[in-house]
Amino acid sequence: MILVADLVPRVHYVVMSFTATSNQTASPAVEPSRPERGELLASMLDQTARGGVPIRRAFLQRSQAVDGTRASALASLVRARDEAALDAYLLIHAMASSSAPFRTWFPVSTWAQVAGFDLYASPEAAKARWSKIATKLTRLNLVRRERSGNRMNYWLLNESGNGEDYLRPRRLSHGSWFSIPHTYWTEGYDQSLNLAEKTMLLIALDQPDGSRLPYDQMPQWYGISAKTAERGLTSLVKKSFLEVEATMQIAPKSPTGWTEIRRYTALGPWSIDSRKSAIVQADRHRKPAFIKPSEPSAVKRRT
Repeated sequence: MILVADLVPRVHYVVMSFTATSNQTASPAVEPSRPERGELLASMLDQTARGGVPIRRAFLQRSQAVDGTRASALASLVRARDEAALDAYLLIHAMASSSAPFRTWFPVSTWAQVAGFDLYASPEAAKARWSKIATKLTRLNLVRRERSGNRMNYWLLNESGNGEDYLRPRRLSHGSWFSIPHTYWTEGYDQSLNLAEKTMLLIALDQPDGSRLPYDQMPQWYGISAKTAERGLTSLVKKSFLEVEATMQIAPKSPTGWTEIRRYTALGPWSIDSRKSAIVQADRHRKPAFIKPSEPSAVKRRT
């Protein structure tokens, strides 16, 4: 019996090799423990060969108002207080939007873990929750599911929820879009930010530097309550995602004759220049986020 560990002493697992006879039964190799959530996320995001995720403005607001509001798919998730569904959608989008045919699959156990659903639930309960949320996303026409054997493929649909196939935006004719840097996941902000913060961060990332985001206009512009906007923006400024420049302007209709004008600018990795640099990658380095069953990816062992 030869131990691989004797040949490569730094490897953290042992594989036993032997010649089987009629009196011997093959023993399975000792598998390493499941990777940590951060390790899985880093590996998944690395497959996209870029540092950010493009998302159309149509996810945030419609181009035309309906019943006095331009609310779109984001507002549907926020009004339902379904933060988990928002997290799941952004994860699927990050994986599936990197290259045609804009689909992705991973085991449900992996999706549930990287979404953080197993932090306070059993693995089975976490997987059931993921499946339930994926069903909701299909009903909102944000993704389409297709089973292939024992694998579930997720096809990305247009961010507006109109049911049309997804096309990665590359020019203005494809629709206005913004990007989310991978920092959002790799630094754990998807877990540490609350729903109001996530909502207003997405909206702020779609804005040019020095943009106004008046609280009282949020219901009409995005279908988001003024209180949600105030909580989210105030917190993002405190956490240095955004900086705000406040000035006073004469307002005859105000009881004081003045009104405060706030202008927001994204900072650090959230700035326009940083996100533009992160998402631009040479196509020749791109790896498909969808891997056919006949083409398993290699697993690199830690040494």
